[in-house]
Amino acid sequence: MRTASLLRWAGRLIGSGYFLFFMFMLLGHVFGDEPVSERPLSQVEVAMFVMIGISQLGVLLCWWKPLFGGSVMLIGWAGLICLDWSLIWNLFFALPAIAGILLIVAAWRERFSRGRVALEPASLE
Repeated sequence: MRTASLLRWAGRLIGSGYFLFFMFMLLGHVFGDEPVSERPLSQVEVAMFVMIGISQLGVLLCWWKPLFGGSVMLIGWAGLICLDWSLIWNLFFALPAIAGILLIVAAWRERFSRGRVALEPASLE
């Protein structure tokens, strides 16, 4: 269980760093002095922001449900890569994928540790 805990915390910390950076950039954009752009965002740019938002939601969810949060982070990352394939080479945009994989591996390792398969629902006692 120690390895699962280490993987889970590594995924949470990587995801939280990703989350904090984007929140910092969002606050800087909203409250900063930079002039508003003249041209509207394209549909692809809006879709990219939505995918980043989905991966951000996964970061928040991973604190309560690591498997679900990690899966949501991977879905957001996959959508982002489908929209702009060149981002696959950018390590910063790979952070939600790395964190998501760590969280999923931690959840599966915890579930199937020591040869026991815990597939039955948890007791309400």
